[in-house]
Amino acid sequence: MTNININIGINLRPWREERRQKQQKTFAQLSWLALVVGLLISVLLWQSTKASIAIIQDENQFIKTRMTLLDKEIKEVANLREKRQQLLKRIEVIQKLQDNRSVTVEIMDQLASSINNGIYLIEIKRNNNQILIEGHANPSQAVAAWMRNLKKQPRFNEPVLRSLTTDDKSNLTHFDLLLPLRDSKQ
Repeated sequence: MTNININIGINLRPWREERRQKQQKTFAQLSWLALVVGLLISVLLWQSTKASIAIIQDENQFIKTRMTLLDKEIKEVANLREKRQQLLKRIEVIQKLQDNRSVTVEIMDQLASSINNGIYLIEIKRNNNQILIEGHANPSQAVAAWMRNLKKQPRFNEPVLRSLTTDDKSNLTHFDLLLPLRDSKQ
């Protein structure tokens, strides 16, 4: 017989066990790596979201600040408009006074030129387009003559005698006269 030396190598090492341990070790390493990568991604997303929220909050604060400034400016504009309206009203009053300035001089001139001897004026009041006149006359016929003279003046309409009383002691006649004014355009 021949000697055949066959070396059949029997591997008695637990190769399946080693392979399983190696796979488990690789799995554990990959799991830890996935966990670390997942945590890093989560941290990055959290930081990114936090940064976005901070940016949005800054923008909102900026908008609120600008809105407050704009509200103040709107109030200033409203105040300026109100002041402008008040000034326009004042200007209108001043213009009316300027227009009436010559009218007042004309009225006083025509009153003075139409007055007769024996008429004594106590009070003259102007109320819009009419003049209220109180006075004394001696003799009482001087009032009638003066009313005729007033009627002839270009600034006056027909005078109205509101009251006429005679004081027997002083021999003076007290009168109360309403004198309507004509428009300056007439």
